[in-house]
Amino acid sequence: MRAAVMTEVRKPWSIRTLPDPKPQAGQVLVRIRASGLCGTDLHVHHGVMPVPLPMVLRHEPVGTIEEVGPGVFGLRRGDRVGVSWTQRGCGRCRYCHEERVSYCAEYQSWVQMGGGNSELILAWATGCTLVPAGLSDEDAAPICCAGSTAMSGVRDAPPRPGDRVAVVGVGGLGHLAGQCARALGREGVAVSGSADKKVEAGRLGADEVVIASENWGQALLDAGGADVILGTTNSAAQATSALRGLRPEGRMVNMGLLDGPIQADSMQFLSQQVRLVGSKQNHRRDLVEALDLAASGKVKPRLEVYPLDRINEARDRLEAGKVRYRAVIKH
Repeated sequence: MRAAVMTEVRKPWSIRTLPDPKPQAGQVLVRIRASGLCGTDLHVHHGVMPVPLPMVLRHEPVGTIEEVGPGVFGLRRGDRVGVSWTQRGCGRCRYCHEERVSYCAEYQSWVQMGGGNSELILAWATGCTLVPAGLSDEDAAPICCAGSTAMSGVRDAPPRPGDRVAVVGVGGLGHLAGQCARALGREGVAVSGSADKKVEAGRLGADEVVIASENWGQALLDAGGADVILGTTNSAAQATSALRGLRPEGRMVNMGLLDGPIQADSMQFLSQQVRLVGSKQNHRRDLVEALDLAASGKVKPRLEVYPLDRINEARDRLEAGKVRYRAVIKH
């Protein structure tokens, strides 16, 4: 199989020919049709998230099962699946029994299995989700990470009837978070520091767009505040500022890997009884729901599509903040 291999931090990924993998018990072999490029790939590329090298990166693959290993139930050859970040746990601890596998001390992810920058990928059957018919491979790929994360963030708030939801950061994750909230019938506000995204955010379904160069929270308050803030920025300063835009009893859900700590004002927490919540890809049902919303057309990723041979170009555009809004490698 052909694969893009990361051999050194901050060095170009090299296209190589590797042996085709063979599924073991409980595993499936997937021929990848499309795979999304995520901000986490940049963290790995920069060495912020260390992984054993050399490695094939990426964790948003969608493809067709070519081979099923012994002991696999519920999946068949020819099924089209998305492969999740979390693959499986030990199966014996409390978290596994509660189906909260990502907290298992021995859980396995794409880091142990190998990523989607390749023509074939091994996956545990427990880490695969059927993709609805009618949803393209390219659109399904980013849903397997960003869409799932966005839906988990919305559910972690959770929004109540009549709540006003603001999305901080209109990027690869934020443009999906806003659509998920909108699809669930919530009034949506997009908050961005880029004036050129005002029209785009409106086209993505935001009821109102707030452009703020510095004090994001005050700008949001001036626009009426929010009951729920979905934080998708990687900037701790922006997240700290945005927190002040909550209405009384509001909840801010942080989904971004920040470049520092969020500075909380204890007086705001006491007097306004606001909450700060961390969120990631949580329950499998969040991914299933996000895929269904995408299949129905209620959530639509905005994509740039590249062949595998141009993967370094795609990664460089993502690093420069030029991708609108998710980069996908089409196989």
